[in-house]
Amino acid sequence: MGSEEAQGKLWGAEADGWAAHEVNHSPLFEAMMTATGIGSGNNVLDIGCGAGHSTALIKATGASVVGVDAAQGLVDYAKKTFAGIDFRVGGMEDLPFGDDEFDVVFAANAVQYAADLDTALRELKRVCKPGGLIVAGLFGPPEGVAYKPVLQALGRFMPKPPPGAKPGGPFRLSAPGVLEASFASAGIEVSETGETNCVFAYADWNDFWTGTRAAGPTQMAIGLAGLEVIEEATRKAVEPLVAEDGSITFDPNVFVFVVGSV
Repeated sequence: MGSEEAQGKLWGAEADGWAAHEVNHSPLFEAMMTATGIGSGNNVLDIGCGAGHSTALIKATGASVVGVDAAQGLVDYAKKTFAGIDFRVGGMEDLPFGDDEFDVVFAANAVQYAADLDTALRELKRVCKPGGLIVAGLFGPPEGVAYKPVLQALGRFMPKPPPGAKPGGPFRLSAPGVLEASFASAGIEVSETGETNCVFAYADWNDFWTGTRAAGPTQMAIGLAGLEVIEEATRKAVEPLVAEDGSITFDPNVFVFVVGSV
């Protein structure tokens, strides 16, 4: 089962909620764009484009861009919200493009959800032009991620990996050197690494829960344990971070990225 089948329904179930949360990742999008020098004259693939915020930022530089996501609901949202941009549904293990089409392949918060990481990275390499760049960004090591308690709360309800399988979850590529090694295994030469802080800030519980509930891992946990159980577990996880005025802030919240050349 590829990422489209495994992740599409989860992430597309509450597209409006995810879109409200997705903007919190803008510092990561911008850092990845700067690292790859995206601008006018570039042809860019934004894989795992979600609700389209990263794709719109890329488009604003003057680059030509196509946004692809596994979730039909998110693609529909992106098309409705960001007119004039080419958005398509697809999984990263089988991209609907020919060889050597893109100057930059951009994957923010995407590759950690690949059903087959090596296949996905080789697909990103296949569609990238010789001399082009591939950039992937995701959560940094857990000790630098204030959002970790939420993910840990959800993780208690997830199926355990089969014996001998590598650990899964949102941090599976976050340890130093892991994503770099995955790039190298797929034949992508690492040229740069970096990190940035994405502060997640919410006015109150409802603001926080609307965005968090819409994320794929939360939707999976709800499907396994029920909405009330997951909401209560998540509420307990964030209690220490609730300010007197009811606002909730996750800071520091470190994301890392790796740039590779083809």
